[in-house]
Amino acid sequence: MDFSRLDRNRVILGALGGSLLLLSLLFLPWYSLTDTPQRAQQDAWICGSGEFSCTGFETFPLMRWLLLAGAFAPLILAWILVRGHRLSWAPGEMTMVVGFAAMTLIGYNGIIDRPAPDNGTEFGIGLSYGYFLALLAAIAIAATGFLRSLESGGRKERKAPGTV
Repeated sequence: MDFSRLDRNRVILGALGGSLLLLSLLFLPWYSLTDTPQRAQQDAWICGSGEFSCTGFETFPLMRWLLLAGAFAPLILAWILVRGHRLSWAPGEMTMVVGFAAMTLIGYNGIIDRPAPDNGTEFGIGLSYGYFLALLAAIAIAATGFLRSLESGGRKERKAPGTV
């Protein structure tokens, strides 16, 4: 194990991104609901009956596991670098892809298609600070992978089969 392969700034950025994503996914509110009489009348809840805020983990049954795995991507990258594993891709590329995928999932589910109650009403559903911190964390994870892949020189150019 060779810890000299790790860059302290990228380790801090990756650890901060992964920890922030984990924290915001599990504990911080992503969505907030307005307290209106219509909500109780129509039974329009997304966070549980009577709850006016919910985390990303409570809201998304499948995406919660993808984002949880994505939070550990910087840790896995550090493990690969310290152990000196041989890869068929440049170190950091997969972490960068995981960060971009997390950015896309979080962005889509907050900007394009916010969760709505089962009865179809979509009034008064706002984004809370946990959502924005999760988006920032995904950007940090992608940046960590991007910076590492730049350092390794990216993918080596290959020749087509049958050429000299």
